[in-house]
Amino acid sequence: MNNLHSHPDNKILNIINGLTNLWNNRAKIHEGDPSLDLTFEPDKDDFKEELLPFYQHPVWIAADPALRQQVLSYGWIIYNEKTIQIESKLIAPVCDLIIDGEFPGSEQDEIKHAISQALVDEAFHTLMAVKSINIVYRERGLERIKLPKFELIHCLEEMLLGCHTEFERKLVRLAVACASETLITDYLGSLSKDDQLQPLCYKTVEAHAADEWSHASVFSYTMAEIFAKLSEHNKSLYLATLPKAVKAFGDDELNAWHTILATIQFPHFEVMLADCRERNNNAVEVDTQGIAKLLNSLGIEDTLAA
Repeated sequence: MNNLHSHPDNKILNIINGLTNLWNNRAKIHEGDPSLDLTFEPDKDDFKEELLPFYQHPVWIAADPALRQQVLSYGWIIYNEKTIQIESKLIAPVCDLIIDGEFPGSEQDEIKHAISQALVDEAFHTLMAVKSINIVYRERGLERIKLPKFELIHCLEEMLLGCHTEFERKLVRLAVACASETLITDYLGSLSKDDQLQPLCYKTVEAHAADEWSHASVFSYTMAEIFAKLSEHNKSLYLATLPKAVKAFGDDELNAWHTILATIQFPHFEVMLADCRERNNNAVEVDTQGIAKLLNSLGIEDTLAA
C-alpha cells in the first residue's frame, strides 16, 4: 500500500515514491540469507583471479597453485571487508543524515521513506558480507588478518579535515556516498555473473548487486532534490568531491594486499606490489562514466567533473 501523496508538480519525488513501492517485492532481505541454502565447494575458487591487481605479474604466475588459491580466498575477504567498511562507515551514516533532514530538500517524506529502505538493505548487505567472510575463513582454515583502512575511507577522512564547517563535512560525506552507490553496481557486476566461482561467493554478490541497482537511482534522485537547493559554494564543493571519491573507490588496495601477503609469507611479494604501485603511478585513469551518471541526475554536463 502506498501511504505517500503524489506530487504532480515534482517528477523526482514521484519517481522516488515509485521506487519505494517496489521495495517489498524487490529487496533481497525478504528472500533471506542466500548462504543458508548453499554448500561450500572447496574445489572452486572464492574470487576471480582477474580482479587481483597483480594477476598478470610473473611472481604471481610462478607461485604454487595451493598458495594462489589461498590468496584468492583472501581476495574474497578483502572484497567483503571493503564492502563492510563502505556500508557501515560511509553509507549508513549518510542515510542517517538524510533521514534526519540535515540537507536542504531532504525533508520530504518520500525521501526519508526511500532512504530508510536503503538503510535496511545496507544492514543486510553487511550481514551477508560478515557471514561469507566467516565461512571462508572457517572452510579454508585461514589465519584471520586485521586489515588497514581502505582507500575510500582514508580519502574521506582526509577530505573531512579540509572542511571549514560542519555542514561542509556532511556534504562531503554525502558526495562520497552518492559516488559509491552509483559505482558499486559495476564493482559487484563481474563477480555476480560468474557461476564458475564458489556458489557462496557469486550468489552473495548477486543478491547485493540486485539491491544496488535500485540504490543508484534512489541516491541519484535524492541528490537531485538536494543539489537544487544548495548554495553555489556548496554545489562547487560537492562537484569537486566527486572525482576524488571515484578515484578512491577504484583503488587497488595495495596496502591491504601488503598486509595479507606479508602475513602468509608470499614469496617475492614486495617486488610484485612495488611493480603494481609503479604501474598505478604512471597510469592516467579517470572514471568519467561514473561521474557522468551522477551529474546526469543533476542536469549537469559531465565536463564539469574534469
